[in-house]
Amino acid sequence: MSNSIKIIFCFDRNYAHYAAVSAHSLLINSRSELRIFWIVPVEDESYVLAVAEQLANRTGLNVTVIPASSAAFADWKVSNHFTRGMYLRLLIPTLIDAPRAIYLDADTLVLADLEPLYTIDLGDKLIAGVPDPAGERSTRIPRRAGDPYINSGMLVMNLDALREDRMFEKAQSIYARYERDAAWPDQCVINKYAEGRKLVLREGWNRQVSASHITRTQFEAVLRENDLSIIHFVDAVKPWQKWCNPYVGDFWWSYASRLTIDGLKPQEITTIDQAIQFARVLDANERYMEPSRFKDDIIARLAGLANVRGRNDE
Repeated sequence: MSNSIKIIFCFDRNYAHYAAVSAHSLLINSRSELRIFWIVPVEDESYVLAVAEQLANRTGLNVTVIPASSAAFADWKVSNHFTRGMYLRLLIPTLIDAPRAIYLDADTLVLADLEPLYTIDLGDKLIAGVPDPAGERSTRIPRRAGDPYINSGMLVMNLDALREDRMFEKAQSIYARYERDAAWPDQCVINKYAEGRKLVLREGWNRQVSASHITRTQFEAVLRENDLSIIHFVDAVKPWQKWCNPYVGDFWWSYASRLTIDGLKPQEITTIDQAIQFARVLDANERYMEPSRFKDDIIARLAGLANVRGRNDE
C-alpha cells in the first residue's frame, strides 16, 4: 500500500463516531487507495477499536487505530469545544512512518477524491493548508509580517521534513512560551512553528462552515461551489446536534445515516442555552421554512427544562 493516500485523524472517544462518518465520506467519494489512521489517547483505545470494527463490518473500510500517550499534554489547556485530543496531531511525524500524510479533523466531510491534494508539490514547505481569517483575528501570538495563518483542521504534512525538523520538541517550546497568547492552542502553536514554511491552498480543500451562523441560502451556495472538496464544521455547534441549523444537519446526516454504528445518533437538546441557540437558527432561516412547529417544540422544551430546573432547586 505504498502508493495509498495516508489520511490521519486525531481525537478522543467523544469524537469516535464522527470520525467514522468523515472516514466513510472519504470512502464514498474516493477513487484512490486509502490508508486511514486514527490516533487516540491510550485510555480510549478499546472504545475506539469497537467503533472502528463496526465501521469495517458495515463498509469494508479498515482503519488502523494507534494509541498514544497524552501525558506530555496533561497540563496543556483546552478551550471552547476542543478537547486535549487536539494536541495528538503534534505527534503524527513520530507515529506515522510515511513521507507525507493528510490530517483531517473529525468534524469534516470529504466530497471529492484527495489524490490531487495528496500529491501537491510542497517544495521545502513543512505543511500546507487553507487560511483561517477568524483564527488570524483572534490569535495573540506574534507573527512574522505576511505569514499566513492557516486552519489546522486539514493539513498536508511533509512528514519527512517535520521529523528532521523535530516538530514536537519545537512545538513544546513554543507552547511553553506563548501559552497565554494561544487562542486556539494547537492551531496557534502549529502556525508559529511552521512560520515561513507554509503553503497556502485553495479554500475548497477546507471550506470552513460555521453552523451556528450560516443560513440555508448561504449553505446551499457553499454546496454549489465549483472547488468544494472538504467541508469543515468549525464552530462549537456541530451538525449532529439537534440545535444545529437543520439544513446543515440534514446534509451531514445524509452521510451519517448510511452507517448503522451503535451510538451514532443525534445529540438531543438538554439545556436552555441549546434551545435558545436553536431558536436563533430558526429565526435566521424564518423565510425559508415553516417555523411554527419548531417554535412550538422549543417552547415545550423550554417549559420542560424550566420545570426540571425548578424541581432541582427545591
